[in-house]
Amino acid sequence: MDIWSKLFLYSSAAIGAVVLLVALIVLSNAQDGMLTIEGLQHLEAPLTSFYEMMLFFIYPWMALSLFIFGRFLYRTFIQK
Repeated sequence: MDIWSKLFLYSSAAIGAVVLLVALIVLSNAQDGMLTIEGLQHLEAPLTSFYEMMLFFIYPWMALSLFIFGRFLYRTFIQK
């Protein structure tokens, strides 16, 4: 496994772990077993800032995945 694949693999695991933690935080705010918009309004600012911060990680991660997929296609169909 080369450096690009390892970078993609580890960054995918880190992004997944962060999203899982945020989902658990949101789900812990359920009131009487119901998750409502009114129950999450106090998290609007933190979740918006989290979304904007994650964009700086998601876009390079997506570009890396396209690079790895393009390299796979090149090695599969063009290179002999």
